[in-house]
Amino acid sequence: MSIIIKKKKSFVTNATPKPLTPSQILGSIGVNSILGTTYINQKDFFDDSIEEAIQQLITEKMLLLSTRIIRSLEYFVSYRMVDGKKEIKTLFLKKQHWLKFVRVDHSEMILTGGRPKEFLLFLEKKKCKKIKISREQLENQI
Repeated sequence: MSIIIKKKKSFVTNATPKPLTPSQILGSIGVNSILGTTYINQKDFFDDSIEEAIQQLITEKMLLLSTRIIRSLEYFVSYRMVDGKKEIKTLFLKKQHWLKFVRVDHSEMILTGGRPKEFLLFLEKKKCKKIKISREQLENQI
């Protein structure tokens, strides 16, 4: 067995080298994936983080194994009057075949960073079914 050693030739200059660009350093990975800044617009970033917090709260409260199950939920909303304005008090959620509803109070909705109206928009976006219940059923839930 023989070993062959080759000497590499190098090119020496007196000029100062150009600084490397981020794309040269990171290659195909990209700066945004390293820094976690994939959002150009801050509003999109905040909207997505609020939507993620809403989704996490619902999955934890409902004890869902997957976030895909959110599509099959049914819900209704109870309101209250505050200074002459109608405001969302509580959101009631359940799976289609469940008998009891799970409550999400106004204070829990605020803790996610979103307004209660954003909860309703999230449920509409996920195509959850809004149901109507009678006054007696509502009194039993409250």
